[in-house]
Amino acid sequence: MSDTEGSKSEGLANAARQRHATLMLVLVTLVWGVSFTWLKEWQVSAGECPGGGLLSSLTLIGIRMTVAFVLVAICLPRLTFGSTLREHAAGAIVGLTFFAGHLPQVWGLATTSPAFSALFTSLASAWVPLVAWAYFGQRPAVWTLLGFALAITGTLVISGIGSVSSFEGSSLKTGDWLTLIASVAFAVQVLVLDRLGRLARPGHITAGFFAGPGLFSLALAAAVAALGPGTDAWWSWLAGSLRDPKVQMNIVQLTLLPTALGFHLMNVYQPRLGASRAALIYLLEPVFASVYSVWQGHDRVTAALLLGGCLILTGNALAEAPNWLPRRAQKA
Repeated sequence: MSDTEGSKSEGLANAARQRHATLMLVLVTLVWGVSFTWLKEWQVSAGECPGGGLLSSLTLIGIRMTVAFVLVAICLPRLTFGSTLREHAAGAIVGLTFFAGHLPQVWGLATTSPAFSALFTSLASAWVPLVAWAYFGQRPAVWTLLGFALAITGTLVISGIGSVSSFEGSSLKTGDWLTLIASVAFAVQVLVLDRLGRLARPGHITAGFFAGPGLFSLALAAAVAALGPGTDAWWSWLAGSLRDPKVQMNIVQLTLLPTALGFHLMNVYQPRLGASRAALIYLLEPVFASVYSVWQGHDRVTAALLLGGCLILTGNALAEAPNWLPRRAQKA
């Protein structure tokens, strides 16, 4: 085989790997997208939780992440028992920053819809460069600022603030505000992962990532229950909920697909494409979330949702534009 034929063969093989990685990340965004509806259904079924939305959210996160850790330990033992203490610590820190965003996100779904939650969560992409500017002095490009402004405009369109005289008159619910807070925490998580991920081998922070927030969430849930309705009332509610086949299926879906499978595929395939291309694929998440939520009856198609959603997604894409443009264009 000549050098030209060998280069062509290698190029075709690399293109095939790129397509495979792209398909896998699209699958990740799909399961993440539909999980918003599953989270909403958990909150609906947990309406009688004695500790309210906070306790039900802590309970679900604790169960999901802890069971995901057990699955990783059984199915991928090298990531658990073959990782160093430093890698486990890095994973736990990243996991706890994820928990800081995931808790208000899940809690917020008690009073907002899956489509709104997914769209507001996607603002994390626009927050990342601004948080990096605040903490690390990395000044954002003009494209980033324009994208952030467009994304915020989309949020205002969805909320209806543009048609009223004050924020109090907007249609944003408590859950929407909690999700906006979550989007900032997720931006911090992205930066923490970028920093600490360099200190670990690919995939070796996964066990710590699941174990840290899983155990912390269960401990915090026990504390909230003890200070509120009592642990007996919490356990009684949880035992009764887990006897419901629909709740059982919901937890299985959330644990296996968006948690264990989704994060594992992300850790494996995102490095093969790079952060910028992956960020573009991840913009599909609120699209999948909205379509599935409308199908399941949790959302309805409105002009505000369509226009605001398009503005948010376009703004996020513009915020990532400096990473996609050629170097010469970025300097212009």
